[in-house]
Amino acid sequence: MLRHGIRVAVAILTFSIGIAIFWPLRLVQRLETALVDRFYGVVTDHDLRPISLNFDAATDSNEIYRLLIQDQLKSREELKFIVLWAETTTYNMLVDDSQPEWKHPEAFHNMVKEGMPEADAQTLDNYLLRNTSPEQLKIWNPGVNYALVTESDLPDDHFWASCYEKFPTPSILITFSNVGFNNQHDQAFVYMTQACGGLCGGGGYVLLKKVNGKWEISKELGLFVS
Repeated sequence: MLRHGIRVAVAILTFSIGIAIFWPLRLVQRLETALVDRFYGVVTDHDLRPISLNFDAATDSNEIYRLLIQDQLKSREELKFIVLWAETTTYNMLVDDSQPEWKHPEAFHNMVKEGMPEADAQTLDNYLLRNTSPEQLKIWNPGVNYALVTESDLPDDHFWASCYEKFPTPSILITFSNVGFNNQHDQAFVYMTQACGGLCGGGGYVLLKKVNGKWEISKELGLFVS
């Protein structure tokens, strides 16, 4: 009887020790997994690309603006000076020409996807999120002499007359939206317009991709030409 009782006590003690060791180990494993997921990104069945955590949206946006400006200069070798709108701007959708894209996300997605099927939905969603209202354009060192202007600098009623009076010619006026990025930060989307007076100008969306750490223009979708 005594021997049986000892065996039962030993069994209970062994089981208790096993539980005491097993559950802390499981807790540590779960904690480790959570930390890895938090700091290194989770790979899901829907997207097998690694998530980049080492990026600076402002720096990448500036690189994209510089790239697009330099692309404009390639086709206008005479340009030595550009004028940049000091606030971000977006495309007005629908007939009344007064409804920004973020108020019509479904129509915006459909329009872009028709011309740019490569554009990720998350890139477009981030673009809409970052352009719900105008902000100060954050740009530096665009690779050409430039000036930032606002409505007070160039009033609508004498816009180009004021522009030619204030700045050297030939020049070009460029506007940008904020840049939208996907989660992996290897795709970007931006709205851009350029004008040089009269019926000279146009605007549209630009899709970009990052290749070997450098941004490249992937596709352009023109929205208007004047």
